[in-house]
Amino acid sequence: MAIDLGLRPGSIVEEHALAPDRGDRILLEWVEDLFFAKHGHYSPVSEHTPESQAEDPAEESLLVDPYEELAEDDEIDPESLYELLQVRERTTPVSLGEIAQEDKRMLGRQADFRKAAGVVSQRLAEMPEVCEVRLFGSVALPLWKEVPYHSRLRRRGISVYHQCNNIDMAVWVTSPERADHMRRICSRVVKELNEKEIYLSIAHHTFCLHLVDANEQRYLGMVCHFSKCPKYKPECAVPGCGAHKFVQILPWFRLKPARLNAFNSQVLFRREGFGERAEPYV
Repeated sequence: MAIDLGLRPGSIVEEHALAPDRGDRILLEWVEDLFFAKHGHYSPVSEHTPESQAEDPAEESLLVDPYEELAEDDEIDPESLYELLQVRERTTPVSLGEIAQEDKRMLGRQADFRKAAGVVSQRLAEMPEVCEVRLFGSVALPLWKEVPYHSRLRRRGISVYHQCNNIDMAVWVTSPERADHMRRICSRVVKELNEKEIYLSIAHHTFCLHLVDANEQRYLGMVCHFSKCPKYKPECAVPGCGAHKFVQILPWFRLKPARLNAFNSQVLFRREGFGERAEPYV
């Protein structure tokens, strides 16, 4: 986003500090709002495609499973095998198929995360204190292209779709007293999916349920992933953590409910009679 706006690492902090319209917005929020004002959406648009980045036009990946092929040679010792794999990874051209395969995998991962969020939302809707559930973050947005952490693609500066790691959900509640029940809902959903042999590469801690006071529109914290409150971990030492049982305070994150809108989030459930969300915060 910052690059699209012409902002650079050496000046962005100073420009944010001197911006007359900054208000109480942190740097990320300020950049998001500038980007939205320019484009009308929050997802950076990339011109990178598999065709424009491929080093080889092959439609199949040239590095599908090098380990299996080399491991069949009994004369190669483990240390030499590792070195051969490293050489092959560095020297094998990145094919059109390999990039397209990675893009497809990231889009599939996001789709799976959305399905899991829908199941959890249905269970949360059964709790009378839950007024609204909204999905936000990368799972809710159209995916954007970026250079991944994967060394093979990163070394070549090849961009693929962003990898979703968490399922962020804002949950408006009249009371946070049953936060532990929400934690157990996430665990049960993961267990039930696995029992049905539906493997979506998620765990209970993949879900990040952010609680919002439905009456005061005030952020309360995130449903804790620990099975005990307090757990006497370093995370529990944050001021305010545990004020509501099983509600964790993250020192680096504060959700502003008013910033969630139709452009950066999706409503999964809204109880009848609960007020409509505000227009986009700009």
